[in-house]
Parts: sequence; structure tokens; C-alpha cells
Amino acid sequence: MSEIHLLFASALWETVGLYALIFVASIITGFINTLAGSGSLIMLPLLMGMGLSAPVANGTNRVAILVQCLVGVRTFLRRQSIQLGESWWTIGVATVGAVVGAWAATQLSPAFLEQFISYLLGLMLVLILVKPEKWVKSQPNAPTYDKHWGSLLASLAVGFYGGFIQGGVGIFLMIALVNLTNYTVQRANAVKLTITAVYALPVLLVYVYFNQVDWYWGCISAIGQSVGAYIGARFAVEHPQANIWTYRLLILLLVVLLLRDFAPLFYKLFTIV
Repeated sequence: MSEIHLLFASALWETVGLYALIFVASIITGFINTLAGSGSLIMLPLLMGMGLSAPVANGTNRVAILVQCLVGVRTFLRRQSIQLGESWWTIGVATVGAVVGAWAATQLSPAFLEQFISYLLGLMLVLILVKPEKWVKSQPNAPTYDKHWGSLLASLAVGFYGGFIQGGVGIFLMIALVNLTNYTVQRANAVKLTITAVYALPVLLVYVYFNQVDWYWGCISAIGQSVGAYIGARFAVEHPQANIWTYRLLILLLVVLLLRDFAPLFYKLFTIV
């Protein structure tokens, strides 16, 4: 085989491997986003590794988020009768926050917000561990609080964060919905996806307006993430221990995120000692 043929074969395998990596990572991202959240923290580094700038990678990822949420919500509604009628206050307030957050993301650096979020992750982990019984119930043991001011304020703040960065917003929404509105994990998942789907379109339009979307990679990622969302939604509805596994996945993701954010600090402390 000539040198030209070897170079061509090498380039071909490299290209195939790259597309396979993006597609498989997209499936995993869609699955994680549907059951818990933070799947975007997998996709954003990969998209930036493809040569996209951080703002463009953030905007490009919104294409897949919109598609995956629509697929996830449709799967939830078809597989199980989840009533969303009482949740529209929460959904609407979060959408307003998301649109404002998306505008802010095109104007500001997310560095200051990321520092605050690192400490907020620790609080989220505590909230999950304090009352584990909230996460394993299959039926609400008390009325839901969709219009409570605390729930609406939390929805506004989480929506702003989702429009601003997106990475990790699913975790914050799940914790807010389960702890503040008394939703079951299944209903919280369905409402979380609905909130994200509703605000995903106006947020995507903001990024399109500022020319921060790569449609090629966005569409490829959207196909993979929609497959992952379908698998994740079916698992959440049909698996008898889906609530428990969702609870475990949330804890695992929060621990990983905390280690990522605070590992450099601990390293510095131990090297000083």
C-alpha cells in the first residue's frame, strides 16, 4: 500500500472515530440529562475540542437540548399519564429566567457565576442527602406547591442559570422540584424536561441572533441526544427502581462536579502542608 493510501486510510479512520465519539457521547448526554442533568458538561468540552469557541459551543449545544427535551417529554407523556397542567406557573417563571440568562450569557463572562455555582453544588448535595425518602416515593405524600413563592423564586433562578450556562441545570431543577414542590421523581423529571423544552427555543433564538450556533455539529449531537433521551425516559417510566437509580445518579454527578471544582484547592492545601 502506497504512502498516500496509508495517509488516506489513517485520515478516514480518524474521521470515523471522531464522529463515533461525538455520537456516543451525545447518547450518553441525552440519557444523563433525562434522568438527572449535567450531561452538557460532557458535550461542551467535546464541542470545544472540535474547534468551537466556548460561546459557540454553548449555543450549538442548545440545538440538541431542544430536540432531546421534546423527545423525552413525548416519551414520558405517552408511557405514563403525567399531568402538567398544575405546573405551568413553574414552567413559565423558569422560561422568563432562562431568556434573561441567555441574553446575559452573550454579554458577560460566565466565570463569576461558575464560582458561585461551585459552592451551590455542595448545598445541593446536602439537600439530597438530608431527606432521601423524598427521592424514593412513587406518590406524593402531601399536596404539591406549584405557586408557592419559594418554588417560583427557585424556578426563576434556575431558569436564569439554564439560559446562562445550561450545564448542571437539570440537577438544580430536580432538587428544587422534589424539595420545594413535593413532586415525585418521575413527575419532577417530566416537568424538568418540559421547562427546558419551553425555554430552549427562545434561548436558541438568542444564540442564533448573535451568530453563536454551529448547525452542523448541533444537528449531529441532536440525533444522538434524542436517542439517549428516549432510552432515559423509558427507563424512568418502566424500571421499578428508576427513582432509586436517579437518586444515586444525582449524588454521583454532584460528587464528581464538586471534585472537579475543588480538587485544585485541595491540591494546593496539601502541597502547602
